[in-house]
Amino acid sequence: MPRLRNAQTCLDAAMHGLDWLIDHLGDDDGGLVAAYPLPAYCKVPYLLVIAGRLEECRRTMLGINANLFAADGELLSAPAREGEPLPAPARTGEKTWLALAAHLSGRFDISFRLIRLLAEQQGGATGGVYNLDSHGIRAASADVRSTAAAGLAFLTCGLLSNARDAGRFLCHAIQRQTDDKTFHVRLDTTARPIRTYSRAKASTYVVARARGHTQLSYLGLPVIFLAKLHLATGDADWLEAAMDYYAFAEQYSRKAWSGEESGSLCWAASALYGITRRRVYYDAAERVAQAWIQRQRSDGSWPPGNAPCYEADILSLTAETGISLLESIREAQ
Repeated sequence: MPRLRNAQTCLDAAMHGLDWLIDHLGDDDGGLVAAYPLPAYCKVPYLLVIAGRLEECRRTMLGINANLFAADGELLSAPAREGEPLPAPARTGEKTWLALAAHLSGRFDISFRLIRLLAEQQGGATGGVYNLDSHGIRAASADVRSTAAAGLAFLTCGLLSNARDAGRFLCHAIQRQTDDKTFHVRLDTTARPIRTYSRAKASTYVVARARGHTQLSYLGLPVIFLAKLHLATGDADWLEAAMDYYAFAEQYSRKAWSGEESGSLCWAASALYGITRRRVYYDAAERVAQAWIQRQRSDGSWPPGNAPCYEADILSLTAETGISLLESIREAQ
């Protein structure tokens, strides 16, 4: 099994989605930046660069560079407007995907600036990468998805010590879970899982089997990063931790595995298959990929299932799905 059997179908679907996204770039450098919030398009440049669309990536990064950096070097969540309060800082994941795209496309001026910001947000005691609040103050807790995303950026940009610290945070998080029905994704500054939330926040920060839907990207992205950290260092502990995260995700239903938050699991399963050659990972990657291929609309986009459906949400999910499919093909070679 040298590659996924449906690799060509995955490639065709991803490129169809990419064509839809390119139609939304506009003809100038600030098309997406001016029209949508940063979460809608932060993954688009990364998809463009791994798909080989370097000119479109360059153009998008120009718009981001010109419009989203504050005078102090912080990346903003929206362009600053004269006479209005400065927008909040971008979140960790948004900085991460742009740092990856900038580095892979040769815009090291942008990638090093973003990597420095991410390193400043990393907690020395835990290794977690903490978001900033609207005033630029570091939060009191870090989550596994943001830390794994930042870990990918550290690894790609050559900050191996920071990547190891992020891996340490993720190992603490999986080791300190107490049952297989819930996963508490946030850790405090002493690396203890935070277990008490309001009802509204619990739906975000507690991955629970009892819900009809669950945010499995909190489990998928750590698998991807830890597998890559294993390959970079040769340390088997990172691979073991990646497999632990994957095993936790396997506790959830087939319905959840083909739901809106499952795209990263296709990439995660492919990453583990690429290392271990175990059939269980191969089968899972194909199953999740096929579910997403079947969900694609005729225009190439992937809409979220929730209503109302905003175009910004479609942009975000289409970029994320295209990345998962393309990376799954590459990882499974």
